[in-house]
Amino acid sequence: MLKLVFSICAIFLIAPTFAAFSCKDQSGNDVDWFAVYKMPIEKDNSVPGVAGGIGWYYVDVNKKGTLQPSAKTLDDTDQALAYTLQQYYDKQSDKSIFHVMFNDEPWGTGNSKDEQKISLEEILSNRVFPSQSSSYGHTKGTIFFDNDSGVWLVHSVPLFPNPTKYEYPTSGHDYGQTMLCMTFKYSELSKIGTQLFFNRPNIYSSNLPTSMAADNADLAKAIAGGYQKGSPTSSVLELETAGGYSFTSFAKTKEFNADLYDGIVAPTLKTNLVVETWRRGSEVPLDCKLTYHANDAKTIKVGDTTAFSYTKDHSKMAHSADMTKPWVCIGDINRMTSQYSRGGGTTCISSTFLWKAYSVISDQNTC
Repeated sequence: MLKLVFSICAIFLIAPTFAAFSCKDQSGNDVDWFAVYKMPIEKDNSVPGVAGGIGWYYVDVNKKGTLQPSAKTLDDTDQALAYTLQQYYDKQSDKSIFHVMFNDEPWGTGNSKDEQKISLEEILSNRVFPSQSSSYGHTKGTIFFDNDSGVWLVHSVPLFPNPTKYEYPTSGHDYGQTMLCMTFKYSELSKIGTQLFFNRPNIYSSNLPTSMAADNADLAKAIAGGYQKGSPTSSVLELETAGGYSFTSFAKTKEFNADLYDGIVAPTLKTNLVVETWRRGSEVPLDCKLTYHANDAKTIKVGDTTAFSYTKDHSKMAHSADMTKPWVCIGDINRMTSQYSRGGGTTCISSTFLWKAYSVISDQNTC
């Protein structure tokens, strides 16, 4: 009998343990979700690294506070973003792990001598390489899951992330950027896959195990290059994080042919919005006849960092105008008429503390 008990104990002791994937906080601990506002290059001392374009502010659901200046820069490997992605890098050779990385300006482009002569503004405004990018959605993100849980990182950074190791790209230095990390149980992956199927992301790294493909039909089609055609041209889904928080995910196809924020987000959330996105040359006119509509940010002021113009910001963030409906959205598509015919989306949460943290738009256009 004692021998049997010992044998059973031994089995448990030597059985491999597998840590479920989760977003990580600034100390490398699990956190259900966090949000980031990366600063543009500013000549002040408000945040470590801000003068070099790698200074940023961080907030998460555990502390429920304001955007806090990060003591670590985005080049450092001991901070939330690096800790989160490192989980995937440590398992990248494991074919039982699903991952997908996508970007309308994917990692690996912009490296030739001719491409290096092109300004970052031209690249971000999609005035170059249109045949390579415009047929795909204006979408950026990284997703990785095992059979238990996973992470969805929504962001606005071009040429990011590197598929094999953590490094923050120089393409993300000049301008402001936003990011949102969410932790989900495996059961939510099928919904995320549906949103990708509507967006048609430009995928540059992926692995989808056969068993997961069978569970997630839309995801499998998106990974294979398929995308939603015809009606419906948009998808709005509720996602529940592992910690029980509800996020509303918005996705549109290129056939939607209208602004995401005026066309879907504001009327669904039933609130006017103030939106900060990249706007160059083809701005969406204000449509104040709508019951709920979007204004555009003109000036942003985060913490002690010098106030900056929207022309120095590449983030994709929407903030409700009504504090009794405290919605904050972080996504990957711009308010530009040139993006009417691009897939893209945003992910929103009703959160009083996050609404206060992201009350950073100090000036906006108005009707």
